[in-house]
Amino acid sequence: MEPTIDLDDDGLTGEPSAPRVPRTNLERAQEQFILEWGRMSSSWGINRTMAQIHALLFVSGVPLEVNEIMDRLQISRGNASMNLRELIDWGIVRRFRQPGDRKDVYISDTDPYQMFLRVVRERKRRELDPTADAIKEVLTMLPSEDESEEVVTLRSRLRALVEIFELIDVLFRQFLKTDTTVEELKNMIRLGL
Repeated sequence: MEPTIDLDDDGLTGEPSAPRVPRTNLERAQEQFILEWGRMSSSWGINRTMAQIHALLFVSGVPLEVNEIMDRLQISRGNASMNLRELIDWGIVRRFRQPGDRKDVYISDTDPYQMFLRVVRERKRRELDPTADAIKEVLTMLPSEDESEEVVTLRSRLRALVEIFELIDVLFRQFLKTDTTVEELKNMIRLGL
């Protein structure tokens, strides 16, 4: 783990904080989940620290200040802030301030179905939609009057890819549309859809 620099109200102390040792079975289980969530995130193309912050907020189920997140994960303030902003952009973490308090706190939706729906929608918006648009743009670069074997083959392959992306879009709109409820998602899973 990377050492962090402790910050207090007066500023930088310059001393690296000691690694946090889980004290209870609950904390050990949470730590194990956080580590696994972070490890698995690289398979999804997600930053490990971003995944670990999300995992911490998800398993704790309580609002945490940035200092608490930094302490628990042994990360720097800049790393925590950057990744919290990204999690907020994804819609899976919210920032708010308790009435009368000056510090922001962060919380994750603790419903795994809602979290799944948000992540899938966001990944489609960020990854699949731009890829489909890019393939369509490449298709427009091939003159329709060019019937050479190479162009015909490429056009055919790209059109097949566009069809696949359109099928994914139809399935997405049918099963994971914006107003899909958690109960509808659970029913789809039970039915094998």
